[in-house]
Parts: sequence; structure tokens; C-alpha cells
Amino acid sequence: MLKSQRRIRVKVLYYIALIVSLVLAGCVSSEEAGSGKKLGTPVATQDLSESGRARVDSLRKADSLRAKRAGFTSQHDTLVASVMRTTKSGLRAIKPIERPANPAYTVQVGAFARTDHALRAQKLAKDRFADLPIFNTFEPFDKLYRVRVGKFDTRLQADSLRKSILKQFPKDYTDSWINYISK
Repeated sequence: MLKSQRRIRVKVLYYIALIVSLVLAGCVSSEEAGSGKKLGTPVATQDLSESGRARVDSLRKADSLRAKRAGFTSQHDTLVASVMRTTKSGLRAIKPIERPANPAYTVQVGAFARTDHALRAQKLAKDRFADLPIFNTFEPFDKLYRVRVGKFDTRLQADSLRKSILKQFPKDYTDSWINYISK
């Protein structure tokens, strides 16, 4: 009697796991939910307008990228309004980002937790951009060394430097961005 009850329990658990996996397989991501269709479904492109074809092409590219990343996707459209850190007691400390009254603009090429990495990035930046000032500052709040290149009066000048850096060194400085410091 005991063996038959155990077999029944195993079968019930198996069927529950099967049902849960089928339900989860039928779920769609928020990206797919907006269109009402799954991204993997074939779409006839002859019937679509130019903008519709472009959307279908972008969806197919996103679908192929998702397949390469084992189903995971990401978006880089986040705006940082403050820096948050969890303290040892579990409370969150928030440091508001304050813009100086008369800022100078720089291109941040890296932020590092380890000193040796920051010094290596600073030395490389000095070798590559000898005519520009290089800054390596430590931010005690988030414990990061920030390596920055240049000091400009306008954001447009800093943006042109960032674009030229990306053209010269596309693999090294893909995450570079414009930041401001006090003059």
C-alpha cells in the first residue's frame, strides 16, 4: 500500500511540474505583450508599409539576439537621478546628484573599484590623449575611482570628443559618457 501511494504522489508531482512548465512556456514578455503577437511568429512583409517592414526587421533582429543570449534581453534607457547605497544596517543611503553652478564637461572613460585598474586606465588615457587633461578622482560615497578625459566649457565640445574617441577606439570606450565637474 505504501509503495502505491508513493507512486501516485510522484505522478501527481510530475503532472504539476509539467503543467507549470507549460504555463510558463506560454507567457510572453512585456516587449511581446505590447504588439499582441509573439516576436517569433512569421509576418508577411509584402503587405506592410515601409515603417512596418522596418519594425518587423527590428523585431526579427531582437528575436535573434534574444536567442543568442538564451532568452534574456536588456534595454539601456535608464536615467540615473541619484546614487543609492545600502548601509550595513540595511538602510539605504541616497546621495542626490548635484550639478555645479558653472560646470565643466568631461568624458568619463571608466569607473573602477580597484586602484590598480583605475591607474592602468589613467595611464592608457594619458598615452592616447596626451594633449588633454586626464582626471582620476575618488568618489568616497560609492567608493569608485572615476577616470575622465578633457575639460570643456560646453557639452557639445565634450560630445564631439566622445564621438571621436568612439571612432578611434570602438572596443575600448563603448561605455564612455559625458559627465560634469566643477571648474
